[in-house]
Parts: sequence; structure tokens; C-alpha cells
Amino acid sequence: MIILAIVIVLVLFLFRYLKSRSTALQHLRGPSSPSFLLGHELELRAQPTVGALEKSWQKTYGNTFRIGGCFARDILMTSDPKAIQHILRNSGYRYPKTEDVVHMWEMVVGRGLLTTAGGVHQRQRKILSPAFSPSQLKEYMSVFWHITGAKLCGKFHELVNQGPQEINLLEWMNHTALDITGLTAFRCHFGALDGGSSEMADETKLLLYAFVVLPLHHLIPIGSTTISKIVPTPIVILVPALWRVLPGWVLSILDKMLNRENEILRQFRDTIKNVARDNYSKDVVTLLAKAFDEKLMGEDEILSQLATFTLGGEDTTAALLSWTLYELSRQPDYQARVREEIRQGTVDYDSTPLLDAAVNVTTPLLVLISILTHWQEPLRLHPIVHTFSRYAAEDDTIPLSQSVRTRTGETWNEIPVEKGQMVMISTYTYNRYTYDYMGDNAENWVPEQFLNVPKGKSSFSIGLHANLLNFSETCRLHLYRILVSI
Repeated sequence: MIILAIVIVLVLFLFRYLKSRSTALQHLRGPSSPSFLLGHELELRAQPTVGALEKSWQKTYGNTFRIGGCFARDILMTSDPKAIQHILRNSGYRYPKTEDVVHMWEMVVGRGLLTTAGGVHQRQRKILSPAFSPSQLKEYMSVFWHITGAKLCGKFHELVNQGPQEINLLEWMNHTALDITGLTAFRCHFGALDGGSSEMADETKLLLYAFVVLPLHHLIPIGSTTISKIVPTPIVILVPALWRVLPGWVLSILDKMLNRENEILRQFRDTIKNVARDNYSKDVVTLLAKAFDEKLMGEDEILSQLATFTLGGEDTTAALLSWTLYELSRQPDYQARVREEIRQGTVDYDSTPLLDAAVNVTTPLLVLISILTHWQEPLRLHPIVHTFSRYAAEDDTIPLSQSVRTRTGETWNEIPVEKGQMVMISTYTYNRYTYDYMGDNAENWVPEQFLNVPKGKSSFSIGLHANLLNFSETCRLHLYRILVSI
């Protein structure tokens, strides 16, 4: 029986390999694959400088090219704005996340907004959308100001009064984001800034670290003390890649081997069931409680939303805020301009124009222009996710704004892809090098460039923030993107 299973898997690999060799992608230029088993995927995950490989490939082959994937499968990599617009905005759910990414995230957060697609995703999003309307966000602003303006600044004043010392800014941003997420979404006070129990914070960090090794969590002995030190290895890359080629019945067996229930998040179950039903309140926990009452969501789905918002609201937000403050600290002149704008603006947290500007970035708010452009520039230079993958759910043709030259010298203005073709989108190169008008400023911190975009240079609508790719997926845009913005 075991021998038969091995033979079936080998035949499947051979079939997939021969099929990948016959696709149109074989005609595209690209770097030679360093490994039959690993392709370029290990190099991309383990590169010492984020974006270095994508940058060199983009300069050599243009915005669209072919790279090697695991098991000798070709991957289409692109930072072409027209191609990205087609994949993320115009095609709806026809380019879902790859199976390995979905499977790993399902083990971390379950079947929530991050992992679902189609009708299930639309239903979940419809339930939760009221929690992120401008009127509801206005209710959160007092929490934001209290946590950041009072508690966080108070902690910094205490540290400064203790004398010169190094401050782990990322850790403090993590505590801040966790407290804000807990109060605004779950009516739960984690007390991270007060030095309270950090069990939830530690648990969410462990889940993020374990994201890379979860496929092996129940197959090899990995202690909790080593998870945070793990680095990508060939086996860690290969095992998730198997999910792209293994049949569904094999994955269902693996699911039964894995236990993704998290007892910390389970403690929110009573909060959901017992929360006061307020017809006027639209926070996340109230909406989830209502959905539970009306049987629109089951317990597993609710726990998945809690996990999704906790993970999305803490580490990713903290990392972005840390980069923002880091860049601001390196630019004292610009920092002075921001401070002066705040003094002159006299805009309080109840101001609807300020809220609209933070949420939509299309609202004119000239008095705070330096603040808004400074928020956009760290997004451009320091995307938290520098590449992400999708696959074609059906045969398709991807249009290009910049034509590509094939290995035979032909010029293509579009790329034909077959069902199942993996596409890797580079946030890093798109944000930095896609638009020629950036010129020498592509690598530098120059917020003013967002005020001087030449007419016609941004004809492709992709990102919701200054046409950047960080928050770009219209049909499955994470709702906590708005919380991050504020």
C-alpha cells in the first residue's frame, strides 16, 4: 500500500512537471532555476536583504518574467500595474490565494476573512463591514487617543526620565496595537502597555513565528523555544509546496492530523455569547454576537475572525508604525514640519475631514498634507509583505502595460496562463520601481513625490493608498486595513 502511494505521488509529480514544461511561460525570460526541488522559493524566503532578488531580476528582465518554483514548476512573477490590476481588481475571485498559503493560514486562524473566498468571504465581510464604517470608526477615536496620547506617551516620558537608554520601539508598538485592537474590536483590555498579562501577546507572536513551520509542527519535534529562531530550510519550503500538487483527499487526511484550536481565543467564546446585545453598537464583538444569535456564523468562524483581527491588528500594524517612526526620526526637518502642521491644524479627533482623510486618502486635507504623505512613504518603502502568491482558477490572459521580450525575441503585450498557474506579485518592486517618474527617488525617502505625480502616470487604479500595493485587493480587502490607517 505504501509503495502504491509513493508510485502515485511520483506519477503525479511527473505529470505536473511535464505539464508545466508545455505552458506559454517556458517562452518567457527569467533567471535559471537553481534547484529542481526548490526552484527560487528558498532563495526568496531566505534572502538576507528583503527585495534584493526581485530588484535585480526586475532590472534584468523587466516587470514580468519567469522564475522557478518547487518541483520544477514555473512561476510568473510580475510588478506590472496593468497585470496586477487585472489579477487583484478586475478578476474578482478568479485568482485566489495558493493552496499552501491558505492551508497554513487556516491552521493558524481558521476559516476567516483571511482564508475564505467567494460567497463565504462575501458573507463574512458583509457581517463585519459595519464595524469599519466612518461613523463607527469615529467611536474608536477616543480609544486611539487615550492609548497613544496618554498611555504610550506616558510610558515614553517615564523611560526618558530614567536617563539615556535604548528603547525597543517595535515591542512598544506591539503592546499599543494589541491594546487598541482589544478595546475597539473585542471590548477586552489586554493591559499590554500596563505590564499586565501578555499571554495573548505571546500567543499571537508564537502563531506568527509558527506560520513557517506549522506544516511540520506535528511531524518533527520543534519546541516552543526554537520556533522563534527558525529560518527557512529546504524541508520547510518543500512541505507546504506539496499542498499545491497533492490531491484534495490527501489534504483532508492531513487536516485530521492537525489541531489548530487555540485555547486563548476560545476564552472569547463566553464574551461573544454573553455580550450585551446593543442594536446601536457596531463593534466587532457585537456584530459577531448578533451573527451567532442569528446563526449566520458558527463558533469556529467566529473564533477565526477573532484570530484574524488579533494577528492583523498587532504585529503587522506594529511593524509598519515602527518603520514610520524610524523614518521620521531620521528626518528632523520633516519632523518639524509635521509638528507645525499639527499645531496649526487644531484638528481634534472628532473631526470628520481628518477621519475621512485617514480612511480614504482621497479627501483633500491640505493642512495635514505632510502627515498624509509621510504615512504613504513608509508604505512604499517598507511593505510588510514584499511578495504574495495567487493562482489562476481558470484559463486566462493577463494584459501588460509594459511589453515583455521572449526568449525567441518576440514581443508580448499579454501573457496566456492556464488553470492552476501560480503568479507571484512583488509588492517591493511595484512600490519602488514601476513608475518611471520616481527616477532616482525610488530608493529614497521623499514623501513630496506623492504631491507631484505627472498627469497620466498613474492611470492604473490598484492601491487604495496613493496607488500603492500594500492595501490593494478590492474584493477581499482586509477590513482591519482601516484600523491600521487610523
